[in-house]
Amino acid sequence: MKRFLVLFFISIFSISYAQAELLVEPVIGYNIGSKFDFENGKAYSGGTGAAFGGRLGYQKLGFQVGLDYLHSSIDMDDKDFDKNVSMNEWAGFVGFEFPILLRVYGGYIFSASGETKSNNVDVDLKSGSGFKAGLGFTLLPFLDINFEYRKGTFGEWKAGNTKFDTNVDYNSYMIGLSLPFTI
Repeated sequence: MKRFLVLFFISIFSISYAQAELLVEPVIGYNIGSKFDFENGKAYSGGTGAAFGGRLGYQKLGFQVGLDYLHSSIDMDDKDFDKNVSMNEWAGFVGFEFPILLRVYGGYIFSASGETKSNNVDVDLKSGSGFKAGLGFTLLPFLDINFEYRKGTFGEWKAGNTKFDTNVDYNSYMIGLSLPFTI
């Protein structure tokens, strides 16, 4: 399924439409309410932290499609977790920019990974996937304020030299600023 979706987004991304505009959109944000839920019953919540990334795609008549990258550095502020969870997410997205300065978008996270420490042991989170949904408001001609929700699952994780095939679920809210440029 992942390969199909990746091929689908790549094929849409590579199709040139007459008068389609290239969309380039750097993003910075702040994660709030991040939560990690391990299948062994442990859950860690309340994480906050900075994020940066961007979107690259096409836009035509308000419709948008492309690729999305986001790097997050989340402070879990929990005694069992180190102060920082570092995550990388790649997603395909679709969206629509309304003429009334409002945009909605959603995406499929097809690749996510992360790393942290638990009780001074390195923890690697791998094989992540999920979805994201967002709402953007245009206040100035080249500045959007975005509210985004992300939810996903890491299919495997490793603590030290021990590999686990159990899932780690995560979700996070992000408030961000973006600079959407069309060329």
